[in-house]
Amino acid sequence: MKRLPAIIIIIIATALTLLFISSWTLHRGTYKEHFHKGRIPSFVNVSIGYVKNLELIVLVDNYPNPSFPSLKTVWGISIYIRTDNVSILFDAGPDPIILRDNARCLGLNLSEIDYVVVSHEHGDHIGGLMYLAKINPDLTVYVPKHMSNSAKKWIKGLGFKVVEIERTSVISKGVAIIGELRGPPYEQALAINVKGLGLIVIVGCSHPGVDNIVSKAVKDLKVNPYAVIGGFHLSGVSFQKIKTIADNLANMGLKKIYPIHCSGDGIREYLSRTYPEIYGDGCIGLKLIFKGENKC
Repeated sequence: MKRLPAIIIIIIATALTLLFISSWTLHRGTYKEHFHKGRIPSFVNVSIGYVKNLELIVLVDNYPNPSFPSLKTVWGISIYIRTDNVSILFDAGPDPIILRDNARCLGLNLSEIDYVVVSHEHGDHIGGLMYLAKINPDLTVYVPKHMSNSAKKWIKGLGFKVVEIERTSVISKGVAIIGELRGPPYEQALAINVKGLGLIVIVGCSHPGVDNIVSKAVKDLKVNPYAVIGGFHLSGVSFQKIKTIADNLANMGLKKIYPIHCSGDGIREYLSRTYPEIYGDGCIGLKLIFKGENKC
């Protein structure tokens, strides 16, 4: 058998190498919209991408809304999230009945959500999962990797598929879980990149510091922040701590800040007085819509 000329061997080897690199790059850079079916998410060695539309509705909170007197308030938090491609429940509040009743009052069908992201293991964030287990038992629930084994076992016992997250991970186009930070307890957050606006960061209790969480989101995803909403864990703390964290958030370039749940009245008052243009008066039933490059 005749041996192939060296130049042909080189050409074939080069072509195969380029094909491998191209295939690998495509695999790493392509979003898989079925991550929420329980697959391992894509870690942040790829771009987060973006969504064109985002809707947030506060389902559970301890701040009442005069416009929705029928909504039940309770100490806890749950936020319904809808993007171009997926619907998500971030935390579930403490009570399955309150989650059910508030969802019905707001016209939301939680049996149709794609997955749940749990910020951390405290009862005021996971108790409502018992309602979801009855209406949507095949859900995937993303939890911090270092959540206590007892909490993970309890969630699995409800029938859910539990996916543990340690590093910041893209779970759908434009949607990423911000990898856990230690408070204690270990806590994760959610970030959604809206085209032309930036990151909308959703936090549970911010035990590691809401400014630290937003900073990590920006660092990991390399996208500027636009808004943050959730519990800031500042109830009863000193004025100096409130001022430091509020100023840190403002200096990051955030255009809107919505403190709810465990944030306390101190930061609400400081933000409304010092940064009235970026303060958002968050409460139960609050509905936020972010559209492309238009400010909401």
